[in-house]
Amino acid sequence: MRETTIFENKNLIEIRTGISHDEVHSAWKDDANEGFLFCYSIELVFDDQSTFTIKPCEVELPGRFPALGLKVSEGKFQEQSFLLEMEGLPSKILEIKQDDYLGEGVENQTKFTLKNDKKVVIRHVFPPMTLGIKIEASNA
Repeated sequence: MRETTIFENKNLIEIRTGISHDEVHSAWKDDANEGFLFCYSIELVFDDQSTFTIKPCEVELPGRFPALGLKVSEGKFQEQSFLLEMEGLPSKILEIKQDDYLGEGVENQTKFTLKNDKKVVIRHVFPPMTLGIKIEASNA
């Protein structure tokens, strides 16, 4: 998910998830996924009527196994989605930061800093092909 300019200066009004679960199997538990809600897709809805879906993906790297990344596409879910309750919406996106949290050579985490002093962290988590989303206070 390289192209972050599509989110700049947008007002986020709603976050929706695909099927989600509170925990991962104990074999996958570690500090990297603590505090996250686990799901298979996330939908960001904006006040200009645009909607973007984020899903986990594999990224082909020459001479290596595929890395775990994030894929963003414009449009709504094809499957049922569920509203993720978050105080302070709508709120403008002030900053977007992407990084390689998993150390695989691709961007696999995105942090959205909002005007309402919250951060929305979306990350490819283990087990592979699973997303994690966490809402944090900006000073955390």
